[in-house]
Amino acid sequence: MKELLVGIDVGTTTTKALLMDADGHALASASEAYPLITPGIGLCEQRAEDWWSALVHTVKQVCADPEKARRVRGISLSTQGGTLVPVDRDFRPLANAIVWSDVRCEAERAAFAALFGPDHLYRVTGWRLGRGLPAMELRHMRDHQSDLFRSASYFLTVPDYIFVRLTGRPAVDLSNAGINQLTDIRAGRYDPAILDFAGVREDQLAPLVPSCQPVGRLTHDAALALGLPEDVTVSSGAHDQYAVALGAGICQAGDAVIGTGTAWVVTALGDEPDFESGFAQSLSATSGKWGSMLSISTGGVCLDWFRSRVSGREDSPLDYDELNSLAEHGEPGSGGIRFYPYFGGSGQPEPDGRLKGTFLGLDLSHHRGHMARAVMEGVACQAVWAMRVMERRRPMGRLFLSGGAAKSPVWTRIIAGLAGRPVYVPGVPDAACAGAAMMAGVGAGLYEDTPRAAGRMTQGSRVVEPEQSEAYMEVFDSYLRGARALGGVYDAVLLND
Repeated sequence: MKELLVGIDVGTTTTKALLMDADGHALASASEAYPLITPGIGLCEQRAEDWWSALVHTVKQVCADPEKARRVRGISLSTQGGTLVPVDRDFRPLANAIVWSDVRCEAERAAFAALFGPDHLYRVTGWRLGRGLPAMELRHMRDHQSDLFRSASYFLTVPDYIFVRLTGRPAVDLSNAGINQLTDIRAGRYDPAILDFAGVREDQLAPLVPSCQPVGRLTHDAALALGLPEDVTVSSGAHDQYAVALGAGICQAGDAVIGTGTAWVVTALGDEPDFESGFAQSLSATSGKWGSMLSISTGGVCLDWFRSRVSGREDSPLDYDELNSLAEHGEPGSGGIRFYPYFGGSGQPEPDGRLKGTFLGLDLSHHRGHMARAVMEGVACQAVWAMRVMERRRPMGRLFLSGGAAKSPVWTRIIAGLAGRPVYVPGVPDAACAGAAMMAGVGAGLYEDTPRAAGRMTQGSRVVEPEQSEAYMEVFDSYLRGARALGGVYDAVLLND
């Protein structure tokens, strides 16, 4: 009987679990959503207990067959990064977790820049100084919630908290430790100067455990809750985008993946970090390989907005299959419409907070099929733009696509046409879970390393060749011209308000 593995993706709004065999066949999957809490402008929180509850429910669903549950040998995680939760000495949350997208720390950002300079945090941690993420959140908590700060015995993030619940031991991998902005990622240790600024001690933080290394085995309580044996090995995982890269089969320098979810992210692997690029840098899930990352904050959320707010109702959104059918019949260029997915500003690769989501070129001949395709093309154009900017720093080989867009034949062909190169689509669309399962397999001793795990577990991949490349080149060039002109448009609109 084949040994089985469980890969878990603890995301910002949803947790997914995937049961796979050692040859990479997906046997069962489940997901459960949970809410974000927004108590004020720029504030974003959630309950850490929701992560655990969703994990228990989804793992129990995929391991509902007792015979399969007995064959599970390993578990690992893909997680959202940069979400902070203060806990007591028994690792019980003392308050809501502060989500990575929270931007309450303007004063702390200014204080850090004044002390260290604006680029120091990036040079040490691989992530730019901003108005959120744990280093700044800790300083903010120390200064503005002093009772809570003093009451906390530990300050954990998503993987740390989940590993405590699974094994009794907190742990964080280096790809997640970087986004927490407390770690010198090249040295592989916490940075004393940043810890001093944040006001925390190293013994209040999770130990650093490289991806794929065992953290421990399931506790009696965790095994009982999940319906699994206590001898299951729980291994250190990775930030979700690096789990996505591994799950897509990327283990070598030059490969890149567009991860498509609520946000879209372009991640490329290299043999060395590139701190001159300005892109986020992390150790990847594959030992010895570094990753560069550019994020597009609004990706799949644009299509969800269109199908629930424009082409359907919030309580009855347009079905994805119908949406794909509508977009399928259009030609490159969407009948002259351009859509700019700038609901939160333009984002990467040329961030501009002035900009808003925009349709250009509408006339009475257009219908919702044109608009649906324009949304798909606009998001894809923004991702390909980010990819081409990244390619100037890291020459790219194969391009992979994972996540929701990989399930859409229309969107996949659009991306291949705009990129002007073949797009490799993994057989398992939930690449984050698949990557976590591969790390679980390495940690449990089923594979020697991640390249061998990926080689064995990447099943049923397909290649989408680019078509109508000349037409898509015209669409892309037109999109860029429009994107760079929008700043002046919104300046004029705002000045006249």
